[in-house]
Amino acid sequence: MIVFAGPSLSHLETLPETLEPRAPVRQGDVYLAALEAPRAIGIIDGYFDGMPSVWHKEILFALSRGIAVFGAASMGALRAAELDVFGMTGIGEIYAAYRDGTLRDDDEVALAHGPEALGYPPLSLAMVNLRATCAAALRAGAIDATLAARLLRAGKAQFFKDRTWRSVIAALDLPEDRARHLRGLIESHMVDQKARDAEALLDRMAAADFPAPRSNFHFERSDLWLRFTAQWRRRRAEPEAQSGGYRLLGEGGSFG
Repeated sequence: MIVFAGPSLSHLETLPETLEPRAPVRQGDVYLAALEAPRAIGIIDGYFDGMPSVWHKEILFALSRGIAVFGAASMGALRAAELDVFGMTGIGEIYAAYRDGTLRDDDEVALAHGPEALGYPPLSLAMVNLRATCAAALRAGAIDATLAARLLRAGKAQFFKDRTWRSVIAALDLPEDRARHLRGLIESHMVDQKARDAEALLDRMAAADFPAPRSNFHFERSDLWLRFTAQWRRRRAEPEAQSGGYRLLGEGGSFG
């Protein structure tokens, strides 16, 4: 079984031995993975800024071949909310929020992150994690509803690559002692919802307790599909140079 992940699992050193980790997904990766005939494919993080994101049709291709496809946390949650009616399995609270329309914007899961060599460390704050942390602090009585709303507005107003807890709290323009106190409250109630959902996907796949999907649709091999797949197969045959520096995921980012 294959899992495409990056910053959402940067806190983990290893995956269950039955799961093969791969870099955040980009266009063509799921198609090429499906040609390997794995039992299942998990999509967590994926690129969208600077390279084409995973195409819905290649996920449908995998499903049409009887391969279970799971999505969670970031790009996986987005695609699962769009393709669950075709048999893709969504996991976690972020997927459910997109499925139900509570979340709509892609920037909710997008973030900047470091390179593969460093384990894809997040360099910015995903809006879904800001929401989950504010909700936890509110439930615990650490902050009130007014302050939670201010934090959410400040975070949503910032570009996803620039959003951090420090930048969000700074946008409230509080006196330094209050800002320091708030940073402490936030740190003690921090929730990484993307990581939670990503781990739930790993657990579901590692349990291997799932049937192969039933294909309830006709997969059309259009001329566009045939052209793209020919390009992807050529890409697989030609190793490409790896670039350094940080990359963007959108869930992303990427949608990590």
